[in-house]
Amino acid sequence: MLESRGSPDCSILPWKHHWAEPMLNRLLDFFSSLRLALVLLLGLALVAVFGTIWPSRDTHLDVFRYELFYQTPWFRLLLGLLAFNLIVCTLRLLMRRLRDRQRLGEQLCKETDSGCRLPFEAEAGTLLDLLKREGYRGGLVDGRILAWRRRIGRYGVLIIHGSLLAIMGGALLSGAGFVGTLNIYVGDSSSTVFDWDAGTDRPLGFAFRLDHFEPRFYPIDLRFAVMDAAGQKTLREYTTREGERVDLPRAGWQAEVTHFDPFVQRLELKILEEGKVVAEYRVTAGVKDPDNQVGGMIFYPLAYRDPVLKQLHSEVSILEGGRVVRQGVIEVNQPLVHRGITIYQTAFDRDPSGRFYGGFQFSRDPGAPLVWAGCIVLMLGLFINMLLRPRAVGLVRGGDNWRLVGLLGFRGEAGREALQQLAEKLRSAHDQTP
Repeated sequence: MLESRGSPDCSILPWKHHWAEPMLNRLLDFFSSLRLALVLLLGLALVAVFGTIWPSRDTHLDVFRYELFYQTPWFRLLLGLLAFNLIVCTLRLLMRRLRDRQRLGEQLCKETDSGCRLPFEAEAGTLLDLLKREGYRGGLVDGRILAWRRRIGRYGVLIIHGSLLAIMGGALLSGAGFVGTLNIYVGDSSSTVFDWDAGTDRPLGFAFRLDHFEPRFYPIDLRFAVMDAAGQKTLREYTTREGERVDLPRAGWQAEVTHFDPFVQRLELKILEEGKVVAEYRVTAGVKDPDNQVGGMIFYPLAYRDPVLKQLHSEVSILEGGRVVRQGVIEVNQPLVHRGITIYQTAFDRDPSGRFYGGFQFSRDPGAPLVWAGCIVLMLGLFINMLLRPRAVGLVRGGDNWRLVGLLGFRGEAGREALQQLAEKLRSAHDQTP
């Protein structure tokens, strides 16, 4: 945007000497100006500040705040004007960049006394080869040499502008997507979700089935007792956690805690004799069943520490036409994507009968790829604009010698020194050439 001020030569109008051209060029100057861009950015920043600090302690007011500051026509008008400013500025800047060769060639014709003379005689082809060794590429323009170095740097601002427009376009496309939610029991399926923006059910185009759900916790600390076969006498009590083994009162016997379900307080054990599994044992707190014994021992849960949730694990199927076309696992931060719809695990609970159901969010954002691509290209444009500084030089024959002229990237005292250093390098390379 810093180079958005154009001259009549950079007009993007396809005609000249028309009565409307001056007026339209003034409009283009206004809509591509840096001043307009700064005013629009300041307005958007003020809206964002008030939208952030607006006091609210109610979720409904938070939604209202979002709608008030970011979904209103006047806010979108600001974004639209900024996008139009970028488009006009980008087009004018592109036309200017495409005319670089012609403009610098004309500038080279006017440079009669500037630059520095090369203290040697050489053909134009030889000079082009010498410039090539220093990273310059160029050719002859009306008997003069015009050469560039890092010319891609001239397009860094254009790449930045294009990436910002891509991000804006992706955000606009996102309006064509949706976000819906679904609470579903294990074993059930649904082909619709509730779209909160539309306030109604939305068809998915496929059926979603929850095959299995399991909340996974970090290893749970617990206590259990080993009793005699009659359940009358406690032989030993243990404090342990899932995944650990303990030695049982019977010589050579061990028990490994494989799982503890805190919802139904069910303990699952592996009973081992001399390191070999002899039984899988399951028992629920409050139940002492003499028939449920192994090696003359009954196991009984006593207490456990409140579990800490680690992950939500859902196994799901996607059905189309009554047939399973895909199966997968959905966990927090591990969504499933099908037909451009991303499915997230968001919640879970149990009904009074103890049956699990899971909460899922379905979202489709057609603008997301464009936004991500725009962000990547933006970083590339910033890299090019900051690190790849372009330079252009010209060589004009004056008498028996050539004169080296700095056309771009040689401003000020530092530029004059850089131009003199380039002339010395060309002389040194020429002297070393056999």
